[in-house]
Amino acid sequence: MQELLTFPTDELLKEYEVVVSISLNNESNAVEIEANQIQFQNLLKEAKAKLCELYDEKYCNTLLEKVKPLVDHSDFWRQMTQSVVFYVTPDEVYYYRLSVPIHTGTVVAEQPYILPLIANFQYVSYYHLLALNHDKFSLYNGRRNKLQEIDLPEEAPDTLTKALGDELTGGELNVGSYNGSEGNSGGVFHGHNEKSNEVEIDQENYFREVDKYVFEHYSKPTELPLVLFALPKNIADFERLSKNEYLDETRIEASPSQLSFNEIQSHTSEVVDEIINRRYKKLVEKFNETTPEYRLEAQYNDLGMASIQGKIDVLLIEDDYQVHGELDENGQYQESTETTKYVNQLVHNVLKTKGNVYVLEKASMPSDTGIAATLRF
Repeated sequence: MQELLTFPTDELLKEYEVVVSISLNNESNAVEIEANQIQFQNLLKEAKAKLCELYDEKYCNTLLEKVKPLVDHSDFWRQMTQSVVFYVTPDEVYYYRLSVPIHTGTVVAEQPYILPLIANFQYVSYYHLLALNHDKFSLYNGRRNKLQEIDLPEEAPDTLTKALGDELTGGELNVGSYNGSEGNSGGVFHGHNEKSNEVEIDQENYFREVDKYVFEHYSKPTELPLVLFALPKNIADFERLSKNEYLDETRIEASPSQLSFNEIQSHTSEVVDEIINRRYKKLVEKFNETTPEYRLEAQYNDLGMASIQGKIDVLLIEDDYQVHGELDENGQYQESTETTKYVNQLVHNVLKTKGNVYVLEKASMPSDTGIAATLRF
């Protein structure tokens, strides 16, 4: 079973003989996990019933056997986020831990049902947060505005003395502060012999060690953006030295040195909310400014053809929006009893052709048709 951290991925955009998509919204807390276990067990029964309409029972059992042990996996449910989505394919099981509420349910089809993932990734995706001080750092997994501290291994250079050891040139590093904190000035460095130049060298060497370690062990393997949480001076120094290609433009300018986990999360949440609001406003403005000839609304045939031809730049879908039908191999809309297939096919086509998809609440939709798209010029 493999947890996926980025979206979209090749694993989700391909077609399978069959794939079972299971979406589950968190119904309990970290202590009372039984509700989620029962809910998951019921979803497996629902998935099996749908699957057995297409395949014999032996095949159904073999496919779902890959995730059945999760029912009793207490540690998994104890670490449950706001929601989780599983994709059970003939060869592998993929899953996402999400930080947004989703609709609980199951879908059996040839394509993974990826609509529940959109809201989680549409403005701010997963990221790493580096809380950096002059002489120590901590690292967090970020999911939207929720953080989870990473338990660093013993060999991690999480303090300056551990990282440099005998290579310290400035003696014991201290930082003087004014007004009772690191302050806006970022602190005044000094050693026992006021070797300020040597202390600056130690500082640079430490930031290089942190940069190298975080890149090699976290950024490079996951390809997640790295967000800096530090004083402006430390941000500037780290940016100047960093060779991490995943270092993000998002910055949180504050000292994390004396902050609790909840305070760090609160600061981060404010910045993430600002980013979401700014990107949403830009999205709506761009849609409203698009002239009618480059816009499509609930024109199912036109939307289908445009999605296959790679003409859709942005697709907007109202949360809970359903279409009774599906696209045929020529991109033509065919009415049917299916309620999840058409929209999911449309989303797959847009993402495969490097378009963007957004799921919005009804009050936030700039169109009153429930579904709309802007076309590439």
